[in-house]
Amino acid sequence: MKTIVVPFDFSTYSLEALKTAQKISVKSGAQIVCVTVIPSEIDFEKLSEEAKMKYTDLIEQKTEAEEILPEYIQQIAPAKAPIEQVVKIGVPHEQILREANRSGADMIVMGAYGKGYTEGKFIGSNLQKILRMADMPVLAVKVALDGNDLRKIAFASTFQQDTPKAFAKIKPFVKAFKASVHQLFVNTPGNFHTSEKIQDGMKLFQAGNEEIVFHQHTYSAEEVEKGIVAFCEEEGLHLVALVSGDHKLSPAYQVGVTETVLFQGDLGVLSVKA
Repeated sequence: MKTIVVPFDFSTYSLEALKTAQKISVKSGAQIVCVTVIPSEIDFEKLSEEAKMKYTDLIEQKTEAEEILPEYIQQIAPAKAPIEQVVKIGVPHEQILREANRSGADMIVMGAYGKGYTEGKFIGSNLQKILRMADMPVLAVKVALDGNDLRKIAFASTFQQDTPKAFAKIKPFVKAFKASVHQLFVNTPGNFHTSEKIQDGMKLFQAGNEEIVFHQHTYSAEEVEKGIVAFCEEEGLHLVALVSGDHKLSPAYQVGVTETVLFQGDLGVLSVKA
């Protein structure tokens, strides 16, 4: 891993994401790009210098963010930590994705909620959009994950043909922590599989990954999401990786397993597209 992008809006949740990214950075050597976006519908970067000067309020907010951002970073990172600080003006999820693509990010780590969070609210709208649009893995957290949390990963999947492709995207992360991977298939009444079929899929998934320690689990539940959360609680796991579908071209956002698992518990959820 070379680069991790962390969206940072000075909220508690974004600070937890930055702490998590710092743990990953120390272990993997990846640089962190900390991105703060001053919300605006204006695509500020495309304006001429003369036109930009008309938006004094946005410029003042950007300057203030640039001044106080280092103070927040110093709370969790040593002075020489490889953290690049970027402050943009524009639509938050668009600017975050633009920066992630520009920097060639291997992963985005962000808080489940932003500054406008209220108790009981579903996950943040910017996170939902980034989960939908990002090509790279997205790790969403409510609380910071420490080194021990990152050494044990539940990988919940149906273990079909596209699963190895998704796992390949997070394999450098797994290897950096020498993490054990708990393969998890949640058997539900509406999608019941035999033990033989599940085990065959898991064995196929392991092929080519002999250097990684795998554990196989089948868990029965009424719903996939509840099964994932319950399994992780019982096993003492705090991080789950999920293979998500590609919803970029969907006319409206579809709430899936990834978003629901994140909402239902305090797990760190690593969303990976095949």
